[in-house]
Amino acid sequence: MSLDADQAVSLLNPEVAVTSNAELPVEDDFTMNDIDSDAIEDKYGGVFIWLVACSAALGGLLFGYDSTVIAGVLVMIKDDLGAVLSPSQQELITSIASVGAFIGALLAGILLDKIGRKAVIGIGALVFAIGSILQGKAMTVRAITLGRFIVGLGVGEAAMVAPIYIAEIAPAKLRGGLVTVDSLAITGGQCLAGAVNIFLQDVQSGWRISVSIAVIPSLILLGLCFVIPESPRSLIYRNKLDQARTVTARIYPNATAEEVRNKVAAIHAQFVAESELRRLTAWDQFKLLFTEGANFRALTVACGLMAIQQLSGSNSVFYYGPTLFGLVGFANPIAVAFIMALTNFLFTIFALKYIDTVGRRKFLVNSMWGMPVALSIAATALLSIPISRDLTITDPTLTFSSGVVLFSIIFFIASYAIALGNVPWQCNELFPMEVRALGTMMLTLTNWSLNAVVSSSFLSLMKTYTPSGAFGIYAVITLLGWIAVIYCYPEVSGLPLEEIKQVFKHGFGVKYSLKLQKDMAGQANNDGSGES
Repeated sequence: MSLDADQAVSLLNPEVAVTSNAELPVEDDFTMNDIDSDAIEDKYGGVFIWLVACSAALGGLLFGYDSTVIAGVLVMIKDDLGAVLSPSQQELITSIASVGAFIGALLAGILLDKIGRKAVIGIGALVFAIGSILQGKAMTVRAITLGRFIVGLGVGEAAMVAPIYIAEIAPAKLRGGLVTVDSLAITGGQCLAGAVNIFLQDVQSGWRISVSIAVIPSLILLGLCFVIPESPRSLIYRNKLDQARTVTARIYPNATAEEVRNKVAAIHAQFVAESELRRLTAWDQFKLLFTEGANFRALTVACGLMAIQQLSGSNSVFYYGPTLFGLVGFANPIAVAFIMALTNFLFTIFALKYIDTVGRRKFLVNSMWGMPVALSIAATALLSIPISRDLTITDPTLTFSSGVVLFSIIFFIASYAIALGNVPWQCNELFPMEVRALGTMMLTLTNWSLNAVVSSSFLSLMKTYTPSGAFGIYAVITLLGWIAVIYCYPEVSGLPLEEIKQVFKHGFGVKYSLKLQKDMAGQANNDGSGES
Protein backbone atom coordinates (compact mmCIF):
# COMPACT_ATOMS: atom_id res chain seq x y z
CA MET A 1 0.00 0.00 0.00
CA SER A 2 1.35 3.46 -0.84
CA LEU A 3 0.48 6.79 0.77
CA ASP A 4 0.42 10.17 -0.89
CA ALA A 5 1.94 13.14 0.92
CA ASP A 6 -1.32 14.34 2.48
CA GLN A 7 -2.19 10.85 3.74
CA ALA A 8 1.25 10.42 5.25
CA VAL A 9 1.05 13.73 7.09
CA SER A 10 -2.46 12.89 8.29
CA LEU A 11 -1.33 9.50 9.58
CA LEU A 12 1.49 10.92 11.69
CA ASN A 13 -0.06 14.28 12.59
CA PRO A 14 -3.78 14.16 13.35
CA GLU A 15 -3.60 17.75 14.58
CA VAL A 16 -3.59 18.86 10.95
CA ALA A 17 -5.85 16.10 9.64
CA VAL A 18 -9.20 17.15 8.24
CA THR A 19 -11.62 15.85 10.87
CA SER A 20 -14.90 16.88 12.33
CA ASN A 21 -15.10 17.80 15.98
CA ALA A 22 -18.82 17.16 15.96
CA GLU A 23 -18.27 13.70 17.43
CA LEU A 24 -15.99 15.05 20.17
CA PRO A 25 -18.05 17.15 22.58
CA VAL A 26 -16.63 20.11 24.42
CA GLU A 27 -15.65 19.62 28.09
CA ASP A 28 -18.17 20.28 30.80
CA ASP A 29 -17.26 20.75 34.43
CA PHE A 30 -15.94 17.39 35.65
CA THR A 31 -14.41 15.98 38.76
CA MET A 32 -12.27 12.88 38.85
CA ASN A 33 -15.10 10.91 40.46
CA ASP A 34 -17.47 11.74 37.59
CA ILE A 35 -15.27 10.27 34.89
CA ASP A 36 -14.51 6.70 33.86
CA SER A 37 -11.30 7.06 31.84
CA ASP A 38 -10.03 3.49 32.30
CA ALA A 39 -12.49 1.99 29.82
CA ILE A 40 -10.41 3.34 26.95
CA GLU A 41 -7.12 1.67 27.94
CA ASP A 42 -7.81 -1.59 26.07
CA LYS A 43 -8.84 0.15 22.86
CA TYR A 44 -5.51 1.18 21.41
CA GLY A 45 -4.38 -0.21 18.07
CA GLY A 46 -2.98 0.50 14.64
CA VAL A 47 0.45 1.64 13.50
CA PHE A 48 -0.01 5.31 14.39
CA ILE A 49 1.33 5.07 17.93
CA TRP A 50 4.37 3.05 16.86
CA LEU A 51 5.21 5.40 13.99
CA VAL A 52 5.10 8.40 16.31
CA ALA A 53 7.19 6.65 18.99
CA CYS A 54 9.80 5.55 16.46
CA SER A 55 9.99 9.08 15.05
CA ALA A 56 10.65 10.60 18.49
CA ALA A 57 13.10 7.81 19.31
CA LEU A 58 15.50 9.17 16.69
CA GLY A 59 16.60 11.45 19.54
CA GLY A 60 17.75 8.32 21.34
CA LEU A 61 19.60 7.18 18.23
CA LEU A 62 21.57 10.45 18.22
CA PHE A 63 22.44 9.89 21.89
CA GLY A 64 23.58 6.32 21.27
CA TYR A 65 25.56 7.18 18.15
CA ASP A 66 27.45 10.00 19.84
CA SER A 67 28.22 7.95 22.97
CA THR A 68 29.87 5.19 20.93
CA VAL A 69 31.38 6.97 17.94
CA ILE A 70 33.75 8.84 20.24
CA ALA A 71 35.23 5.52 21.41
CA GLY A 72 36.45 4.79 17.89
CA VAL A 73 37.42 8.39 17.24
CA LEU A 74 39.85 8.33 20.18
CA VAL A 75 41.65 5.40 18.54
CA MET A 76 41.48 6.66 14.92
CA ILE A 77 42.34 10.32 15.51
CA LYS A 78 46.05 9.66 16.16
CA ASP A 79 47.94 12.95 15.48
CA ASP A 80 45.35 14.55 13.16
CA LEU A 81 44.91 17.44 15.61
CA GLY A 82 48.63 18.23 15.70
CA ALA A 83 49.80 15.62 18.20
CA VAL A 84 48.75 12.31 19.73
CA LEU A 85 46.09 12.91 22.36
CA SER A 86 47.12 12.54 25.99
CA PRO A 87 44.85 10.65 28.45
CA SER A 88 43.68 13.96 29.92
CA GLN A 89 42.81 15.31 26.45
CA GLN A 90 40.90 12.10 25.69
CA GLU A 91 38.92 12.53 28.91
CA LEU A 92 38.22 16.18 28.06
CA ILE A 93 36.99 15.45 24.54
CA THR A 94 34.83 12.59 25.82
CA SER A 95 33.34 14.25 28.90
CA ILE A 96 32.69 17.72 27.48
CA ALA A 97 29.70 16.34 25.56
CA SER A 98 28.19 15.29 28.90
CA VAL A 99 28.72 18.81 30.23
CA GLY A 100 26.93 20.18 27.18
CA ALA A 101 24.15 17.62 27.63
CA PHE A 102 23.73 18.73 31.26
CA ILE A 103 23.16 22.31 30.13
CA GLY A 104 20.96 21.16 27.23
CA ALA A 105 18.76 19.17 29.61
CA LEU A 106 18.49 22.20 31.89
CA LEU A 107 17.36 24.37 28.98
CA ALA A 108 14.92 21.68 27.84
CA GLY A 109 13.37 21.56 31.29
CA ILE A 110 12.76 25.31 31.15
CA LEU A 111 11.27 25.23 27.62
CA LEU A 112 9.35 21.97 27.86
CA ASP A 113 6.04 23.27 29.19
CA LYS A 114 6.34 26.64 27.45
CA ILE A 115 6.71 25.56 23.81
CA GLY A 116 5.77 21.88 23.90
CA ARG A 117 7.57 18.55 23.68
CA LYS A 118 8.16 18.20 19.96
CA ALA A 119 9.48 21.76 19.54
CA VAL A 120 12.22 21.07 22.08
CA ILE A 121 13.10 17.81 20.33
CA GLY A 122 13.40 19.73 17.06
CA ILE A 123 15.70 22.35 18.58
CA GLY A 124 17.89 19.59 19.98
CA ALA A 125 18.13 17.93 16.56
CA LEU A 126 19.20 21.20 14.91
CA VAL A 127 21.85 21.92 17.55
CA PHE A 128 23.18 18.36 17.22
CA ALA A 129 23.58 18.79 13.44
CA ILE A 130 25.58 22.00 13.92
CA GLY A 131 27.88 20.34 16.44
CA SER A 132 28.46 17.33 14.19
CA ILE A 133 29.60 19.59 11.35
CA LEU A 134 31.99 21.47 13.65
CA GLN A 135 33.51 18.19 14.90
CA GLY A 136 34.12 16.94 11.38
CA LYS A 137 35.95 20.14 10.41
CA ALA A 138 38.00 20.45 13.63
CA MET A 139 41.76 20.95 13.22
CA THR A 140 42.66 21.48 16.88
CA VAL A 141 41.77 19.99 20.25
CA ARG A 142 39.98 23.23 21.12
CA ALA A 143 37.84 23.06 17.97
CA ILE A 144 36.75 19.45 18.44
CA THR A 145 36.04 20.17 22.10
CA LEU A 146 33.71 22.99 21.05
CA GLY A 147 31.98 20.71 18.54
CA ARG A 148 31.56 18.01 21.18
CA PHE A 149 30.09 20.54 23.61
CA ILE A 150 27.51 21.72 21.05
CA VAL A 151 26.62 18.12 20.16
CA GLY A 152 26.12 17.56 23.88
CA LEU A 153 23.66 20.46 24.05
CA GLY A 154 21.57 18.83 21.34
CA VAL A 155 21.79 15.35 22.86
CA GLY A 156 20.78 16.70 26.27
CA GLU A 157 17.65 18.34 24.89
CA ALA A 158 16.51 15.50 22.63
CA ALA A 159 17.43 12.66 25.01
CA MET A 160 15.53 14.27 27.88
CA VAL A 161 12.32 15.06 26.02
CA ALA A 162 11.91 11.98 23.80
CA PRO A 163 11.08 9.57 26.68
CA ILE A 164 8.59 12.08 28.16
CA TYR A 165 6.93 12.54 24.80
CA ILE A 166 6.66 8.81 24.16
CA ALA A 167 5.37 8.08 27.68
CA GLU A 168 2.68 10.76 27.32
CA ILE A 169 1.33 9.48 24.00
CA ALA A 170 1.51 5.79 25.01
CA PRO A 171 -1.46 3.76 26.22
CA ALA A 172 -0.78 2.45 29.75
CA LYS A 173 -0.39 -1.15 28.61
CA LEU A 174 2.16 -0.23 25.93
CA ARG A 175 4.05 2.48 27.79
CA GLY A 176 7.01 0.36 28.90
CA GLY A 177 7.48 -1.15 25.46
CA LEU A 178 7.12 2.16 23.66
CA VAL A 179 9.59 3.96 25.93
CA THR A 180 11.93 0.99 25.46
CA VAL A 181 11.80 1.84 21.74
CA ASP A 182 13.81 4.91 22.74
CA SER A 183 16.32 2.70 24.56
CA LEU A 184 16.41 0.40 21.54
CA ALA A 185 17.18 3.44 19.38
CA ILE A 186 20.02 4.36 21.75
CA THR A 187 21.55 0.88 21.46
CA GLY A 188 20.86 0.85 17.72
CA GLY A 189 22.77 4.13 17.44
CA GLN A 190 25.64 2.53 19.36
CA CYS A 191 25.69 -0.40 16.92
CA LEU A 192 25.58 1.96 13.96
CA ALA A 193 28.49 3.98 15.35
CA GLY A 194 30.49 0.80 15.98
CA ALA A 195 29.90 -0.42 12.43
CA VAL A 196 30.84 2.97 10.96
CA ASN A 197 34.03 3.03 13.05
CA ILE A 198 35.02 -0.45 11.85
CA PHE A 199 34.38 0.49 8.22
CA LEU A 200 36.37 3.74 8.46
CA GLN A 201 39.18 2.75 10.84
CA ASP A 202 41.72 2.31 8.02
CA VAL A 203 40.58 5.35 6.03
CA GLN A 204 42.74 8.46 6.26
CA SER A 205 41.00 10.81 8.74
CA GLY A 206 38.03 8.46 8.67
CA TRP A 207 36.99 9.75 12.09
CA ARG A 208 35.89 13.00 10.44
CA ILE A 209 33.35 11.09 8.40
CA SER A 210 32.25 9.13 11.48
CA VAL A 211 31.26 12.28 13.37
CA SER A 212 29.93 14.19 10.35
CA ILE A 213 27.40 11.66 9.05
CA ALA A 214 25.40 12.06 12.28
CA VAL A 215 24.00 15.16 10.54
CA ILE A 216 21.74 12.87 8.49
CA PRO A 217 19.57 11.37 11.29
CA SER A 218 19.51 14.69 13.13
CA LEU A 219 18.04 16.50 10.11
CA ILE A 220 15.55 13.65 9.58
CA LEU A 221 14.42 14.08 13.19
CA LEU A 222 14.13 17.84 12.68
CA GLY A 223 11.89 17.26 9.66
CA LEU A 224 9.70 14.77 11.50
CA CYS A 225 9.08 17.32 14.24
CA PHE A 226 6.97 19.23 11.70
CA VAL A 227 4.88 16.10 11.11
CA ILE A 228 4.33 14.24 14.40
CA PRO A 229 1.61 15.51 16.78
CA GLU A 230 2.13 17.11 20.16
CA SER A 231 1.40 14.83 23.12
CA PRO A 232 -2.22 15.01 24.38
CA ARG A 233 -1.12 15.83 27.93
CA SER A 234 1.03 18.72 26.72
CA LEU A 235 -1.90 20.02 24.67
CA ILE A 236 -4.22 19.75 27.68
CA TYR A 237 -1.62 21.53 29.79
CA ARG A 238 -1.80 24.45 27.37
CA ASN A 239 -5.61 24.23 27.23
CA LYS A 240 -5.77 23.00 23.62
CA LEU A 241 -8.50 20.47 24.37
CA ASP A 242 -9.86 20.05 20.82
CA GLN A 243 -6.42 19.09 19.51
CA ALA A 244 -5.88 16.81 22.52
CA ARG A 245 -9.10 14.92 21.77
CA THR A 246 -8.13 14.55 18.12
CA VAL A 247 -4.73 13.06 18.97
CA THR A 248 -6.24 10.84 21.68
CA ALA A 249 -8.74 9.48 19.17
CA ARG A 250 -5.83 8.39 16.95
CA ILE A 251 -4.04 6.74 19.86
CA TYR A 252 -7.21 4.80 20.75
CA PRO A 253 -8.83 4.18 17.33
CA ASN A 254 -11.24 1.57 18.73
CA ALA A 255 -12.63 3.92 21.39
CA THR A 256 -15.95 5.71 21.14
CA ALA A 257 -16.17 9.49 21.00
CA GLU A 258 -17.52 9.44 24.56
CA GLU A 259 -14.53 7.43 25.81
CA VAL A 260 -12.11 9.82 24.11
CA ARG A 261 -13.96 12.75 25.66
CA ASN A 262 -13.81 11.13 29.10
CA LYS A 263 -10.09 10.37 28.81
CA VAL A 264 -9.24 13.98 28.00
CA ALA A 265 -11.66 15.26 30.62
CA ALA A 266 -10.13 13.01 33.29
CA ILE A 267 -6.62 14.28 32.62
CA HIS A 268 -7.85 17.87 32.51
CA ALA A 269 -9.83 17.44 35.73
CA GLN A 270 -6.78 16.07 37.52
CA PHE A 271 -4.69 19.04 36.44
CA VAL A 272 -7.27 21.43 37.82
CA ALA A 273 -8.02 19.47 41.00
CA GLU A 274 -4.46 18.76 42.09
CA SER A 275 -2.45 21.84 41.33
CA GLU A 276 -4.24 24.57 39.38
CA LEU A 277 -1.39 23.96 36.96
CA ARG A 278 -1.54 27.18 34.96
CA ARG A 279 -0.92 29.26 38.07
CA LEU A 280 2.16 27.35 39.21
CA THR A 281 5.41 29.26 38.95
CA ALA A 282 8.74 27.48 38.51
CA TRP A 283 9.41 27.99 42.23
CA ASP A 284 5.98 26.52 43.07
CA GLN A 285 6.79 23.42 41.03
CA PHE A 286 10.19 23.15 42.69
CA LYS A 287 8.61 23.27 46.17
CA LEU A 288 5.93 20.80 45.11
CA LEU A 289 8.56 18.34 43.90
CA PHE A 290 10.82 18.58 46.93
CA THR A 291 8.38 19.14 49.80
CA GLU A 292 5.45 16.86 48.96
CA GLY A 293 6.31 13.39 50.24
CA ALA A 294 4.95 11.37 47.31
CA ASN A 295 6.69 13.57 44.72
CA PHE A 296 10.00 13.57 46.59
CA ARG A 297 9.95 9.78 46.94
CA ALA A 298 9.30 9.50 43.20
CA LEU A 299 12.25 11.84 42.60
CA THR A 300 14.46 9.78 44.92
CA VAL A 301 13.62 6.54 43.13
CA ALA A 302 14.00 8.02 39.64
CA CYS A 303 17.27 9.87 40.24
CA GLY A 304 18.63 7.05 42.41
CA LEU A 305 18.09 4.49 39.66
CA MET A 306 19.68 6.80 37.09
CA ALA A 307 22.65 7.33 39.41
CA ILE A 308 23.12 3.57 39.72
CA GLN A 309 23.04 3.29 35.92
CA GLN A 310 25.78 5.89 35.48
CA LEU A 311 27.99 4.84 38.41
CA SER A 312 27.87 1.20 37.32
CA GLY A 313 30.65 1.96 34.84
CA SER A 314 28.54 1.13 31.79
CA ASN A 315 29.42 4.32 29.95
CA SER A 316 33.08 3.93 30.86
CA VAL A 317 32.98 0.66 28.95
CA PHE A 318 31.13 2.21 26.00
CA TYR A 319 33.29 5.35 25.82
CA TYR A 320 36.65 3.66 26.35
CA GLY A 321 35.97 0.10 25.19
CA PRO A 322 38.43 0.15 22.27
CA THR A 323 41.08 1.71 24.52
CA LEU A 324 40.51 -0.96 27.18
CA PHE A 325 40.55 -3.87 24.72
CA GLY A 326 43.74 -2.49 23.18
CA LEU A 327 45.36 -2.48 26.63
CA VAL A 328 44.52 -6.14 27.26
CA GLY A 329 46.03 -7.28 23.97
CA PHE A 330 43.37 -7.35 21.25
CA ALA A 331 44.79 -6.43 17.83
CA ASN A 332 41.54 -4.89 16.51
CA PRO A 333 39.96 -3.26 19.57
CA ILE A 334 37.35 -1.29 17.57
CA ALA A 335 35.91 -4.52 16.14
CA VAL A 336 35.94 -6.15 19.58
CA ALA A 337 34.12 -3.16 21.05
CA PHE A 338 31.42 -3.57 18.41
CA ILE A 339 30.53 -6.89 20.10
CA MET A 340 29.55 -4.88 23.19
CA ALA A 341 27.28 -2.57 21.20
CA LEU A 342 25.65 -5.54 19.47
CA THR A 343 25.09 -7.31 22.80
CA ASN A 344 23.48 -4.17 24.20
CA PHE A 345 21.20 -3.92 21.18
CA LEU A 346 20.07 -7.57 21.21
CA PHE A 347 19.27 -7.66 24.92
CA THR A 348 17.40 -4.36 24.65
CA ILE A 349 15.20 -6.04 22.00
CA PHE A 350 14.49 -8.73 24.58
CA ALA A 351 13.48 -6.03 27.07
CA LEU A 352 11.23 -4.37 24.47
CA LYS A 353 9.33 -7.61 23.94
CA TYR A 354 8.74 -8.56 27.57
CA ILE A 355 9.08 -5.51 29.83
CA ASP A 356 5.34 -4.66 29.90
CA THR A 357 4.23 -8.24 30.51
CA VAL A 358 6.94 -9.20 33.03
CA GLY A 359 7.28 -5.77 34.68
CA ARG A 360 10.07 -3.24 35.25
CA ARG A 361 10.78 -4.30 38.84
CA LYS A 362 11.08 -8.01 38.02
CA PHE A 363 13.44 -7.23 35.16
CA LEU A 364 15.64 -5.10 37.42
CA VAL A 365 15.72 -7.49 40.37
CA ASN A 366 16.38 -10.58 38.24
CA SER A 367 19.08 -9.08 35.99
CA MET A 368 21.11 -6.58 38.03
CA TRP A 369 22.80 -9.27 40.14
CA GLY A 370 24.79 -10.23 37.04
CA MET A 371 26.54 -6.86 36.91
CA PRO A 372 28.60 -7.07 40.14
CA VAL A 373 29.37 -10.72 39.35
CA ALA A 374 30.66 -9.84 35.86
CA LEU A 375 32.65 -6.84 37.08
CA SER A 376 34.25 -8.93 39.83
CA ILE A 377 35.33 -11.52 37.26
CA ALA A 378 36.80 -8.79 35.06
CA ALA A 379 38.64 -7.25 38.03
CA THR A 380 40.15 -10.61 38.91
CA ALA A 381 41.23 -11.32 35.31
CA LEU A 382 42.83 -7.88 34.95
CA LEU A 383 45.15 -8.65 37.86
CA SER A 384 47.09 -11.08 35.65
CA ILE A 385 47.42 -8.77 32.63
CA PRO A 386 50.60 -6.64 32.65
CA ILE A 387 49.35 -3.06 32.30
CA SER A 388 51.66 -0.31 33.53
CA ARG A 389 50.59 2.65 35.66
CA ASP A 390 50.65 4.93 32.60
CA LEU A 391 48.15 2.58 30.90
CA THR A 392 50.45 0.91 28.43
CA ILE A 393 50.57 -2.86 28.04
CA THR A 394 54.00 -4.32 28.74
CA ASP A 395 53.27 -7.60 26.92
CA PRO A 396 50.94 -7.28 23.90
CA THR A 397 50.30 -11.02 23.72
CA LEU A 398 46.63 -12.05 23.81
CA THR A 399 46.13 -14.33 26.83
CA PHE A 400 43.40 -16.41 28.42
CA SER A 401 42.83 -13.57 30.88
CA SER A 402 42.15 -11.23 27.94
CA GLY A 403 39.38 -13.57 26.81
CA VAL A 404 37.96 -13.67 30.35
CA VAL A 405 37.86 -9.86 30.40
CA LEU A 406 35.97 -9.83 27.10
CA PHE A 407 33.52 -12.52 28.26
CA SER A 408 32.85 -10.81 31.60
CA ILE A 409 32.22 -7.43 29.94
CA ILE A 410 29.77 -9.03 27.49
CA PHE A 411 28.03 -10.64 30.49
CA PHE A 412 28.00 -7.26 32.23
CA ILE A 413 26.49 -5.51 29.19
CA ALA A 414 23.83 -8.23 28.79
CA SER A 415 22.80 -7.89 32.45
CA TYR A 416 22.78 -4.11 32.09
CA ALA A 417 20.80 -3.96 28.85
CA ILE A 418 17.89 -6.13 30.03
CA ALA A 419 16.72 -3.57 32.57
CA LEU A 420 19.12 -0.98 34.01
CA GLY A 421 20.02 0.24 30.53
CA ASN A 422 16.45 1.33 29.75
CA VAL A 423 14.23 1.42 32.87
CA PRO A 424 15.79 4.64 34.29
CA TRP A 425 14.72 6.46 31.11
CA GLN A 426 11.14 5.33 31.80
CA CYS A 427 11.16 6.91 35.27
CA ASN A 428 9.53 10.10 33.98
CA GLU A 429 6.33 8.06 34.37
CA LEU A 430 6.77 8.23 38.16
CA PHE A 431 6.12 12.00 38.24
CA PRO A 432 2.61 13.52 38.16
CA MET A 433 1.99 16.00 35.37
CA GLU A 434 2.37 19.11 37.54
CA VAL A 435 6.04 18.28 38.22
CA ARG A 436 6.82 15.93 35.32
CA ALA A 437 8.88 18.42 33.33
CA LEU A 438 10.88 19.50 36.39
CA GLY A 439 11.22 15.94 37.70
CA THR A 440 12.42 14.66 34.34
CA MET A 441 14.85 17.56 34.12
CA MET A 442 16.30 16.52 37.51
CA LEU A 443 16.44 12.92 36.31
CA THR A 444 18.29 13.92 33.15
CA LEU A 445 20.63 16.27 35.03
CA THR A 446 21.51 13.35 37.31
CA ASN A 447 22.34 11.31 34.23
CA TRP A 448 24.54 13.89 32.56
CA SER A 449 26.32 15.18 35.66
CA LEU A 450 27.36 11.67 36.69
CA ASN A 451 28.08 10.78 33.07
CA ALA A 452 30.51 13.70 32.96
CA VAL A 453 32.15 12.61 36.21
CA VAL A 454 32.57 9.00 35.08
CA SER A 455 33.73 9.78 31.53
CA SER A 456 36.23 12.39 32.76
CA SER A 457 37.70 10.14 35.44
CA PHE A 458 37.80 6.57 34.09
CA LEU A 459 41.33 6.64 32.69
CA SER A 460 42.54 8.51 35.76
CA LEU A 461 40.77 5.96 37.97
CA MET A 462 42.57 3.12 36.22
CA LYS A 463 45.90 4.94 36.54
CA THR A 464 45.37 5.58 40.25
CA TYR A 465 43.81 2.30 41.38
CA THR A 466 44.82 0.02 38.46
CA PRO A 467 42.26 -1.33 35.96
CA SER A 468 41.43 -4.15 38.36
CA GLY A 469 40.76 -1.70 41.20
CA ALA A 470 38.54 0.47 38.99
CA PHE A 471 36.36 -2.47 38.03
CA GLY A 472 36.26 -3.56 41.68
CA ILE A 473 34.86 -0.16 42.65
CA TYR A 474 32.14 -0.46 39.99
CA ALA A 475 31.32 -3.98 41.26
CA VAL A 476 30.65 -2.67 44.78
CA ILE A 477 28.46 0.17 43.46
CA THR A 478 26.31 -2.18 41.34
CA LEU A 479 25.88 -4.60 44.24
CA LEU A 480 24.63 -1.81 46.51
CA GLY A 481 22.40 -0.56 43.67
CA TRP A 482 20.82 -3.99 43.24
CA ILE A 483 19.99 -4.12 46.96
CA ALA A 484 18.48 -0.61 46.81
CA VAL A 485 16.23 -1.62 43.91
CA ILE A 486 14.93 -4.64 45.84
CA TYR A 487 13.76 -2.45 48.71
CA CYS A 488 12.80 0.81 46.99
CA TYR A 489 11.65 0.36 43.38
CA PRO A 490 7.87 -0.22 43.00
CA GLU A 491 6.16 -1.99 40.10
CA VAL A 492 4.16 0.51 38.02
CA SER A 493 3.81 -1.47 34.78
CA GLY A 494 0.33 -1.16 33.30
CA LEU A 495 -0.80 1.69 35.57
CA PRO A 496 -2.13 4.85 33.89
CA LEU A 497 0.17 7.83 34.49
CA GLU A 498 -2.48 9.57 36.56
CA GLU A 499 -2.64 6.66 39.05
CA ILE A 500 1.08 6.18 39.71
CA LYS A 501 1.20 9.01 42.25
CA GLN A 502 -0.99 6.91 44.56
CA VAL A 503 1.82 4.34 44.79
CA PHE A 504 4.21 6.84 46.40
CA LYS A 505 1.60 7.90 48.93
CA HIS A 506 2.39 4.54 50.57
CA GLY A 507 6.10 5.14 51.24
CA PHE A 508 8.20 3.82 48.38
CA GLY A 509 5.16 1.74 47.53
CA VAL A 510 6.87 -1.58 46.81
CA LYS A 511 4.34 -3.73 48.70
CA TYR A 512 1.43 -1.51 47.69
CA SER A 513 2.40 -1.66 44.00
CA LEU A 514 2.72 -5.45 44.10
CA LYS A 515 -0.73 -5.64 45.67
CA LEU A 516 -2.09 -3.41 42.90
CA GLN A 517 -0.54 -5.67 40.28
CA LYS A 518 -2.08 -8.71 41.93
CA ASP A 519 -5.49 -7.02 42.05
CA MET A 520 -5.18 -5.99 38.38
CA ALA A 521 -4.30 -9.55 37.38
CA GLY A 522 -7.27 -10.88 39.33
CA GLN A 523 -9.60 -8.35 37.71
CA ALA A 524 -8.28 -9.27 34.27
CA ASN A 525 -8.92 -12.96 34.98
CA ASN A 526 -12.44 -12.16 36.15
CA ASP A 527 -13.11 -10.08 33.05
CA GLY A 528 -11.75 -12.84 30.85
CA SER A 529 -14.02 -15.44 32.42
CA GLY A 530 -17.08 -13.19 32.24
CA GLU A 531 -17.36 -12.67 35.99
CA SER A 532 -18.51 -9.37 37.46
